[in-house]
Amino acid sequence: MKIAVNFENLPKDGGAFHENILLTDVFKQFNNLKYTIVYIVSDKKVEKILKERNLETIFFKKNIIFRIQNILYKFLFFKFVLDKLRIVNVFEKFIKKNQIDLVVFNNPSEMSLLAFNLMYAIVFYELQHLKYNFFPEYKAYHNFDLREIIIKNFLQNAFKIITCVNKDKDLLEKYYNAQEDKIIIQPFVSRLPLIYNEKKDTENYNNYYDKLNLSSKKKILFYPAQFWPHKNHKYIIDAMDIIVNKLNNKEYHVVFCGYDKFNQLNFLKNKIKEKNISDYFTFFDYLEDNEIISLYLNSHALVMPTLVGHYSLPLFESFYFKIPAFFTKNLLDESLKKYVYEIDTKNPEELSTKLKYIEKNKEEVDNLMRKSFDFYQSFCSLEKIKKTYSDIFEEVLYFKSMWK
Repeated sequence: MKIAVNFENLPKDGGAFHENILLTDVFKQFNNLKYTIVYIVSDKKVEKILKERNLETIFFKKNIIFRIQNILYKFLFFKFVLDKLRIVNVFEKFIKKNQIDLVVFNNPSEMSLLAFNLMYAIVFYELQHLKYNFFPEYKAYHNFDLREIIIKNFLQNAFKIITCVNKDKDLLEKYYNAQEDKIIIQPFVSRLPLIYNEKKDTENYNNYYDKLNLSSKKKILFYPAQFWPHKNHKYIIDAMDIIVNKLNNKEYHVVFCGYDKFNQLNFLKNKIKEKNISDYFTFFDYLEDNEIISLYLNSHALVMPTLVGHYSLPLFESFYFKIPAFFTKNLLDESLKKYVYEIDTKNPEELSTKLKYIEKNKEEVDNLMRKSFDFYQSFCSLEKIKKTYSDIFEEVLYFKSMWK
């Protein structure tokens, strides 16, 4: 059976890119006499990244015909008419020409709209656009209406839908009446713990940390996140304003890393400058894997006041590297809440209170770190991911054997 994985992410996409690169390592294990795995790419940069990993790619050009059909297929009427006229869209032709039996979309891709008559599985992340549709990213980059069209389409047409935690599955069932047996819960796993585990005896991570030029006398509060408004970096700025200017506490230093979105970076830097706390912040854009690992190894805590996400790859990374995590109150999946210190993101004073708490309760924190590490080891398992896809592939083979 030939399986095509649609790969659209670049490093600037953050966690989604790293999660999908890790998936390529899992899929390598399926390249055998029974299965052939190839990667559909539409960007030369993506093609280069995958070829450097010795992965087989096939290039799909998003030409004018594709773009027109991609617009038409957003409307049920045109989709129905084109199907009745037996007009096969360019993406389906491409899949059939390459004799592909199953497509795996490793994100909720717009291209899935053209997989109307194909067997496909799709990875789904979150539904918070329903609550926060007023954010600029849901008016543009993560367009609300387009997200709705894609979700409703794959809920009807996908063979399987993969998501990370029960909370997202429950919301799909609640708001879209999704078919329960289509949705699979599967851990999303970061590559960083795997890289560290492989290199910890040979790499000197302190050298990487030293090159970042961060003060060794400060307690690092780390937030690796793209600079989207919904990531709520401003909460940390407001909290540090209280910690530094009101409480006169100079022991903390915040590290942000991620790509700028909607000129959010300038907005944040201006806020910091207004509050006269620029000396307590460092901004990085893209960091190499070893640099991020060095930050985890030297950080005092992970602080994630995001408004979106019932789980998080940085959160899982904090579990592995055994650093306390502060996360938005009442947002995480129930299975994860007990491993974090929740913060009320409408109350910036709470961060200083929680920081004091972990300072005074080191034994409790150490115990929680051991439990969160054990949870990571059991939940974020590559074997679980491999089994998820193995079950999907076997089920496709079973059904296809009835006509092919």
